[in-house]
Formats: sequence, C-alpha cells, structure tokens
Amino acid sequence: MKFLAFFGHLNIDVRISVPRLPKYGESVNVKSLSENFAGTAGNFAFVAKSLGLKFDLYSAVSKNTHSKFIKVLRERNINTDNIEMFDNEMGPICYLPSDGNEQIAYMYQGPFYKWEPSKYFEYDNYRYIHIGTGPAEEYIKIVNKNTESKVVFDPGQEIWYIYNSEKATKIIDKSYMIMMNNNEFNHLLKMINKTRDELLEKVKYIIVTQGSNGTVLYSDNQEKHFPSINTEEIYDTIGAGDSFRAGFYSSMVNNYSIEDSIITGNITASYAIRNKIIDFNMSYDKILNKLDEFKNEIYNKKSI
Repeated sequence: MKFLAFFGHLNIDVRISVPRLPKYGESVNVKSLSENFAGTAGNFAFVAKSLGLKFDLYSAVSKNTHSKFIKVLRERNINTDNIEMFDNEMGPICYLPSDGNEQIAYMYQGPFYKWEPSKYFEYDNYRYIHIGTGPAEEYIKIVNKNTESKVVFDPGQEIWYIYNSEKATKIIDKSYMIMMNNNEFNHLLKMINKTRDELLEKVKYIIVTQGSNGTVLYSDNQEKHFPSINTEEIYDTIGAGDSFRAGFYSSMVNNYSIEDSIITGNITASYAIRNKIIDFNMSYDKILNKLDEFKNEIYNKKSI
C-alpha cells in the first residue's frame, strides 16, 4: 500500500504588485508582474519532494497553460501520472493583485469543472488520502467508495465557495482528520452548525494552523498548542500551510507521533517562507536535526 494521495490545485499564480488596491471604478498602475508555479498541490509537491516524501499527486491542468509547469514537475522527478491534462482549456490560474499588505484573489478553475478523478483513482491503495482543494462532488464519490484509507479533509479557501453544509458533512463523516487554518475552521463550524467537540465524535484529530500563532491539535476533548517557529528572513508567507503539510506527512510516514509531526511541519514552514517555495531544497534529515536540536526551544518560541 502506498502512503499518500494528495488532491489539490496546480495553479499558475499571476502576482500583480500595485501601490494600493483600487476602489470601485478606479485604475492603478502595476509596479511589477510575476508568474509562479504554485497552488496547494504544487507548493506541497515542491517541498515534499525535497524532503524525500513519496506521494501521488491528483490534479487537473490545461495543456495550453501548464506545459512548462508539468515539465518542471517531471524534471524534479515528481510523479505526474495522475495529473489529467485537458485540451482546449485554460488554467487553473489565480490572479493575485497585492499592495504588500493586502491582496485579492481571482481564481479561474479551468479544467477542474470537468475533472472526474473518481473514475481513475487507485482505490484502497493509500494509507492516507488528503482531500485538498477541488471538486467536492468527486471527492465525496472517492471517500464513499474507498474503505481502507485514512481521509484528511483540507478544503482550504474553497470551504467558502465550493462547499455547503451537506457536502462538507458527507466528507467529514468519512474522515479521520480535519486540517484547516483558523478562519476556515471557524467558517466550517458555523456552516455545519456543529461544535468542535461534536466534530471530534466523528474524526480522531483536528489540526488548526494559526500562522504566527502556531498550530493547535484537538483530540479526545483535549487541545495542545504548538508555537510557531520565529524567523526574520521572510520572503513570502504564501505556501506556508502547504509546506507545513509536507513536513507533517514526512514525519508521519516515518512513524513519528502526531505531535512531533506537527512540530516538524512548523519547522518546515519556517524555512519554506524564507525563499520561493519552488526553490525549497532542505532534506528531511536536516529538518529532523532541527526537531532533535530545537524541540525544547520550540516551546519557548526561540528562533531557529
């Protein structure tokens, strides 16, 4: 049995630097424009591959827009066998105007509207299925048909516009773990009209990332807080959560406890935000050395 199937987007992020976000009816000058290979699955893949994690990516892209992206993945020896490529499509593409403090995201799903991974998914062949961003209806089919895997529900920002109470509940009912940031989790609780404790009657673990405030693990009516790892060398915090997941699974596959795996995720994220995610090049051994070396310091919120 393989370890991990990871579902999510391989976005081309078009980042647009502006002096300020315009008001309705205004135009502003663009200071700079850049194109980045990213998305929840893309960011995860670049970091996870560097850490030596074995995983299968499940995603959908356009041949017209993503040929270079797929080439880069293959050059990194990242398996693209389960990435479906569509003709006569565009995307997925995310346009991100930002003034350096705030940003707006305009997401074009492209082939995700047609993607049907339930037709070719390797059922009952993974220890973990990470349900990230993507088509809720297809993911419901997958978790209903699959019986041997532990499902991790992690819809990201799409919890606001892809899911409703019924769809989210159908996946949660089949899930082993929920993984979200704080805003997403609070929205989920309101949407399904459940308390955290009621959710813990359905899933074993809930992991809530809170940016600079660290990560919280909820289980069996208990909660444990794991402070973030301080760093002054911040290039970009976009992709920090995806990097956390890469570090987390890299320790889980090596039979570390879920607590140590969360700490490994926090360490990984703290290094990933120091450069472009695509340039992340730390090995798992180096991250693991930081876990052994700084475990006590982590709880004291010292820098690494």
